[in-house]
Amino acid sequence: MQKLVLIHGAFGDYTEFDKIIPLLETEYEIEAFQIPHHGDYQVSKVEFEINALVKDFLKFLNKIGPAYVYGFSLGGYLAIAAAQKDETNFKGIITQGTKFDWSEESAKRETANMNVEFLSTKAEGFYNYLDQLHGDYLPELLKKTTDFMTKLGKNPLISQKSVEKITIPVRLTRGGKDKMVSKDETLNINEGLQFGNNFEIPSLIHPLGFIPPKHIARLISIHLDSLKYQWASTPFGKMAYEIIGEIQSETETVVLFLHEAIGSIAQWQKFPKHLCSELNLPGIAIEFPGYGFSESEDKIRDAKYLHEFALDYLPAFIEAIQLKNPLLIVGHSDGGTNALLYSAKYPSNVKGIVTMAAHYINEEETKAGIQPAIDAWKAGKLKGLEFFHGEKTERLFFAWANTWLKPDFNEWDISEDIKGNSVPALIIQGSNDQYGTDQQVNGIVDLLENAEGCFIEDCGHAPHLEKEGVVIAKINDFWLGIYT
Repeated sequence: MQKLVLIHGAFGDYTEFDKIIPLLETEYEIEAFQIPHHGDYQVSKVEFEINALVKDFLKFLNKIGPAYVYGFSLGGYLAIAAAQKDETNFKGIITQGTKFDWSEESAKRETANMNVEFLSTKAEGFYNYLDQLHGDYLPELLKKTTDFMTKLGKNPLISQKSVEKITIPVRLTRGGKDKMVSKDETLNINEGLQFGNNFEIPSLIHPLGFIPPKHIARLISIHLDSLKYQWASTPFGKMAYEIIGEIQSETETVVLFLHEAIGSIAQWQKFPKHLCSELNLPGIAIEFPGYGFSESEDKIRDAKYLHEFALDYLPAFIEAIQLKNPLLIVGHSDGGTNALLYSAKYPSNVKGIVTMAAHYINEEETKAGIQPAIDAWKAGKLKGLEFFHGEKTERLFFAWANTWLKPDFNEWDISEDIKGNSVPALIIQGSNDQYGTDQQVNGIVDLLENAEGCFIEDCGHAPHLEKEGVVIAKINDFWLGIYT
């Protein structure tokens, strides 16, 4: 099990991670680092000054061995500064809400109201939270932190130039409602990183203790997984992808995972890894432009957008990474439709396709299923998508919803595009799929020359998540049937 170190921020305490650690500890061996002069270390021989903290943290890392590091606010600054000095025991860094723009002027602004009187009257909620953490020690911690920030303003350790030496992957995350850290300063540091990625979550605020633990755990988990991603440069923008397992030769079949309309690599969860393990095949999960960690896209969609994804974007991606292997394409929803379109155009490249909740026509049930999603969005119930798509989320959501509800999409039908496709196909749909009737499966099976339909009982729109074991077994039987 890989190690993960969590570092709290200024005024924080490692007990802030008590409700977060249980959500991550099945995947990682976790250590919470206490910054000297906080929590249990109110009295410390380590000077409360950034160079001394860096030395202390590097000593800690040297003791536990190589680890991934998540740093909130000051914790992120400490992690980056330490990696600049010695990245030997760093496997990757995630920062959240970290202030990088330190100068004498910015330090004065940050410390101007750093006293009990101001906080208790002008920021009562935050003050009460800090008082719970530190009690009678809080006034002294405020004074110590004022001195620390003043020194940091005179001698900042991090700049766009200084981070150029870092060779490990780094993710800089920030909340769109963070009033303590600017977007510009985060982007500025990201520009200097060799393997950096900036990711902004629009509705996220700054204080760690005011964010639900499950949201912090989700952020950490998604970005830790993203440290394994690669990017392919295409004429349509950079596309993120993850290789599952090891592709050993060009003759080996590769499972290619195509996500749903508002999907991403992370939203597949463990399904790709589990399926590839069962089939004993390597895999690749991708994100189209405008999704997840891929480059943003501002193109207005029309009734041909799925054709563009399948017949322009996907071939460009395959060409960019020089993928010559035969493919078993597994697609969910839009991804299933893409699999149908691509395999019909390039049958020699494809050994088989598996679709889950794919569409070939726009039914009334499809459009009826979209309106509740729009209502949920307007009610703020889909903010969780921001952790997967960041600033691209709102544009992505309405690109999907509005396109399928456009009058010129009413007659959308790809029957002629896929008719006669002879690539072996398994067409899966949940019996309770809210976005389509049985006709989606039956119609596709009738159009293809070598397809079988499969309905999963007591299952909705995401069979691979709701009934993972059943779906993997069905796909395994299908795949074995192709070669027996």
